[in-house]
Amino acid sequence: MYEMYPGLDEPGTSFVWHVKAKNGTVALCGLTLEPSAAKPVDTDRHCPSCMTSFGHLVDQRG
Repeated sequence: MYEMYPGLDEPGTSFVWHVKAKNGTVALCGLTLEPSAAKPVDTDRHCPSCMTSFGHLVDQRG
């Protein structure tokens, strides 16, 4: 199972939603997510790399 988790984007300038395994600490894009960043975030932006990786995982499951 996967979940959305807030973290900085690749340039490190704004928060986006990343996808990570339920008990993991690394996003699908490879970014290590900091527990201190898990605060409410007012954004509708998502990490493009995480979303692409998640799409591939869903496609593989059929």
